Amino acid sequence: MMLRRVVQVGLLGAVLGAMPPPVTAQEVGTCPPVTDDLTGHRYLRALSLDLRGVVPSPEEYDRLQDGEVPEALIDEWLQSEAFVARTVRLHRDLLWNNVSNINPINNRSVLRRDGAIFWRFAIADLYRGERVQCLDEPATFGPGGEILTELQADGTRREGWVTVEPYWAPGTSIQVCAFDAQAAMVSPLGTRCGTQDGLGDVQCGCGPNLAFCAWGQQTLRPVMDAMARDVEMRVADVIRSDRPYIELFSGDQMFVNGPLVHFWRFQAEVPGQIRLLPRPVDLEKLPALAFTQADTWVRIEAGPAHSGILTAPAYLLRFQTNRARANRFFNSFLCQPFVAPEGGLPAPTAQVTLDLQQRDGCKYCHGLIEPNAAYWGRWSAGGAGFLDPERYPESRDDCERCATGGEQCSDDCRRHYLTSALTSEEDPYLGKLLSYEFLSPAHQDHVERGPAALVAFTVVDGRFGACSARSAARWLIGRAPEEDEQGWVDEMARSFAASGHSYRALVKAIVTSPTYRRVR
Repeated sequence: MMLRRVVQVGLLGAVLGAMPPPVTAQEVGTCPPVTDDLTGHRYLRALSLDLRGVVPSPEEYDRLQDGEVPEALIDEWLQSEAFVARTVRLHRDLLWNNVSNINPINNRSVLRRDGAIFWRFAIADLYRGERVQCLDEPATFGPGGEILTELQADGTRREGWVTVEPYWAPGTSIQVCAFDAQAAMVSPLGTRCGTQDGLGDVQCGCGPNLAFCAWGQQTLRPVMDAMARDVEMRVADVIRSDRPYIELFSGDQMFVNGPLVHFWRFQAEVPGQIRLLPRPVDLEKLPALAFTQADTWVRIEAGPAHSGILTAPAYLLRFQTNRARANRFFNSFLCQPFVAPEGGLPAPTAQVTLDLQQRDGCKYCHGLIEPNAAYWGRWSAGGAGFLDPERYPESRDDCERCATGGEQCSDDCRRHYLTSALTSEEDPYLGKLLSYEFLSPAHQDHVERGPAALVAFTVVDGRFGACSARSAARWLIGRAPEEDEQGWVDEMARSFAASGHSYRALVKAIVTSPTYRRVR
């Protein structure tokens, strides 16, 4: 036994003696300096991975000329759909356009299924006296077409079911409680059934083919996914056609598919967590698409008030306050995050004000955020509705009267105008559009000019181009440019502007630069 231990200790000592010395703390995480440029083969591989996300094929390696990548091959890759997809992926990270967690439709308009029967649980008491399902039998009707009910032992009055061809599954037939299946667009009382008011009228149901209602994630998720996809298709369209990159932030084009067309036509007026009224799209411009045409996309004009992706429904819903909308633009497209100064914010004084532009501890950021948030002043908070100046002027007499005279305020006034003052500071703004509160006269035109004006201003002062170059460089070299590379970034920004803001030209300038070939 003693001999075995001696042998084991001897072997351990031999192994430890053969190991290299321990790495010091200074050496951890330290990369050796890069002094050599990528060889032609490595350069080709880096380009292919960055521009297309795949390694080069043997045939593409064969296209090297004297060991160098031909410019024609780089141009070919920059014009490929794979490059478009890579650029879309970058912008997905910049925009955070996933809105799948948002419920766009009122829960009272959502169907549930028990057994083979579909019905609306949240509104059942309106029809039957309790939140109970209808009878599992065919419905019967009176001489005037009225739905007949039967008194039950529990005191509820229940009807039977009818068969319906639902909009989400044409060509099929499902059983739906007769009250929920009512197809009228307008009830005998004059109520428009596809609205919030229709949810309180017993003669309103889910509309033709259940158009006003949803059936869980099977119909809700395609709508929200389509809103996110609309943003990505706008990015892809600009990059694919090599139009000026700034069109992405100032254009009035949007994309719709079947689920979006159905939502805007039939379900936007029964909102859930969000409010999309007034609609940001003209119903007359919507194409004739069925809900099931999820893969059919049509480009339409959104209207002159739009500012590209900055007023896309997915952007407005992902960032539901004007401050958040401005903050995301400054972070992603101006490279100006709102952070406290070194040493932190100053200590507050005894002065307290509701104006964040003046409040100690807040004004450091809000002095810049508030004037720029006003560019989104005509887009509803907590939604994506456009507040048309004709219907929603800076001040409204009815909103001022209800704010100061004790009249009941309308829904429009409560949602979009200041109708209640917390302190006397707010008194001058009663009856005004919320976006004008504490806004200085020098900044009031921001509300009417919209986000496109903010983009134009930052293009002129150079911040937009500089940040676009920096973001693209960070994507392509795999890290943020370092301080000693700032001159190179400035050169890329000037090249970007000289190209008429061609994003494809910007990327080409970066990947053909000595810096890329040295760093990548």
